[in-house]
Amino acid sequence: MEGGALIWVAATLAIGGVALLRFSWSKPHRSTALNMGGWAVLVAALAVGDETAGEWGVAVTVLVATGAAFAVLFVAARTPARKARAKTIRTSHRGSSEVDSPVRSGLLTFAIAGPLALAASVLLALAVRALIIGAGGAEADGNVAVLATVPIAWPILSFALLMMSHRGTQFAWVLGVAAVSAPFLLLQGGTV
Repeated sequence: MEGGALIWVAATLAIGGVALLRFSWSKPHRSTALNMGGWAVLVAALAVGDETAGEWGVAVTVLVATGAAFAVLFVAARTPARKARAKTIRTSHRGSSEVDSPVRSGLLTFAIAGPLALAASVLLALAVRALIIGAGGAEADGNVAVLATVPIAWPILSFALLMMSHRGTQFAWVLGVAAVSAPFLLLQGGTV
């Protein structure tokens, strides 16, 4: 197979891995075998991408996997929770106006773990860049650090946010990452 065809295999594996994880996570009880299978398919996609085009292949594979995850999460956020889960959501917030409907709650969760977490991750990456340049590093090294930090920080922050059960805690973490990053950007004098 030519390298061009193998990158399509890596992209297909990346989409398949995300789909398998989504299928596993949609079940009432988590399946360790399906979870491990989904992650194994994603690792295989990365290996094929790396074998095909090195770092560029890995970057393309991660981009495809991220796009697939973004699409899956967007659809899941717009879909009402199952009846049993919706009842749990309603009773767990009894007397609270924090959650009006499962769809609204899903969209808010998507917004926090998606775009807001991405924005906080970009601020963190820019702060890392400012630290590198401030310590006498080359501007190119700072730019590469940004490109390396965002794809690592965003999924970790999103995962942490999705594991939190209270909106206030989620917002506090996103704002906390942004607040910790902001002073480093200001110290550099806005040359980011």
